[in-house]
Amino acid sequence: MAKMEVKTSLLDNMIGVGDMVLLEPLNEETFINNLKKRFDHSEIYTYIGSVVISVNPYRSLPIYSPEKVEEYRNRNFYELSPHIFALSDEAYRSLRDQDKDQCILITGESGAGKTEASKLVMSYVAAVCGKGAEVNQVKEQLLQSNPVL
Repeated sequence: MAKMEVKTSLLDNMIGVGDMVLLEPLNEETFINNLKKRFDHSEIYTYIGSVVISVNPYRSLPIYSPEKVEEYRNRNFYELSPHIFALSDEAYRSLRDQDKDQCILITGESGAGKTEASKLVMSYVAAVCGKGAEVNQVKEQLLQSNPVL
């Protein structure tokens, strides 16, 4: 499926616009209204191209299960609804397949959910990276880095 076809499906299959790049017209009002509309329907993730915006729901949502991990595993970034797992998978596969260093920048105000987002990224990578002594050691190091964050 072509990248544009996948992006167009983000418009058709979700509440609001899943990728702000496709929002017409794009201005502050439509940007905020789109985020609010998505948030009101528990769609807390929205893309701006390859950037993931996350709005802290301040409540538990059933969107981080092992089944969700498998759903996003090895999928095209724009193929499914915006999610931190899509970003995590993209970074992990680039690291694994192209041997390129990866950096995921998580920013926000106090209480925005940065620590939780970091934990979700690391948990996703730990879940998909496989088995074995060396892999388990890396997983453990990743998960132990949580307190530093």
